[in-house]
Amino acid sequence: MIIFSTRARVAGTLPDAVAWAAEVAQIVTKTTGVTIEVAVRVGGHNDIIWVSRLDDMAAVEKMMGQVQGDANYHAALRSAQEKHLFDSVSVEQAFWRTL
Repeated sequence: MIIFSTRARVAGTLPDAVAWAAEVAQIVTKTTGVTIEVAVRVGGHNDIIWVSRLDDMAAVEKMMGQVQGDANYHAALRSAQEKHLFDSVSVEQAFWRTL
């Protein structure tokens, strides 16, 4: 199993960033059929992480292709950028293989 995560540091207001994070997770889940979990860091910096679990890297590639072709996803990204919700330098994606 592959766990795919994206983490970003909140630069705008936390309530706006949390609302957007939940919205974009719903968009990706609807577009791909892959459940996206959203979590907020407890303590420290205001980070948000999106996590999905997929069978293998082929499934990750399929999901990413579906997302990249989705107009609603791109509109949501533009909205976050226009509102300066996240520090773009802080965005980090990772792939994890379960043991």
